[in-house]
Amino acid sequence: MRSEFEETIRYSQTDGNLRLTVPALLDFFQDAATFQAEEAGVGVNVLNSKGLGWFLVSWNVEITRMPEHGEKIIAGTFPYRFHGRFGNRNCYLRTPGGDYIAKADSIWAMMDKVQGRIVPIPEFVGAAYEVEEPLLMDYQGRKILIPDGMEAGEPIPVLAEHIDFHGHVNNSRYLGMVQDFIPKEGISGFRVEYKAQTRRGEILVPYHYEDDERVIISLRCGDEVRTNIEFLRPASRKA
Repeated sequence: MRSEFEETIRYSQTDGNLRLTVPALLDFFQDAATFQAEEAGVGVNVLNSKGLGWFLVSWNVEITRMPEHGEKIIAGTFPYRFHGRFGNRNCYLRTPGGDYIAKADSIWAMMDKVQGRIVPIPEFVGAAYEVEEPLLMDYQGRKILIPDGMEAGEPIPVLAEHIDFHGHVNNSRYLGMVQDFIPKEGISGFRVEYKAQTRRGEILVPYHYEDDERVIISLRCGDEVRTNIEFLRPASRKA
């Protein structure tokens, strides 16, 4: 069961080259997933009324190109597996003609928000969706290998603008915090591994590493890793 919506890339979603930003790309993916949940009758308010919520575990994104200001695109999504406490979902951007320009694999966990723990996906949630065959892409593991000797950057205060309905930093806002680390030559994809929730008033410190193939950032609060991010340089993506 696919869900899609058409959009025009707006100026406010673009960078200095008038191309879609990485946080805005994730916003499209997240919006597609939440729109589909509403259509299926298991949206945010329904789950919240039962003390439940979907929480992202990881993103694995492949990028052919970033769309430009004024370009019409179609954002879409579908689940391809539910298993135990986790759901797997593909998201994508495509042209109106059907060409994929970005693909994503994502892992989501069902959280009991009252008890603060991951729980099995309720039957009524899984039954609301129809799974499809996964997209053809490079399905990498969610774990990002963190090298030794990472350099600490400037601390980042967590502000109200970073917080979403669930009371913690929204998944795309982490990417907004590290945009200065994105390679200037662009990227062919990225991965994000969410480790722990971050709330307003906390301070995150970005630890940074880069080589010829990738740039890695580990966002930490004290000694605790909150989110790991890996950007792939254009030449590093396997054909």
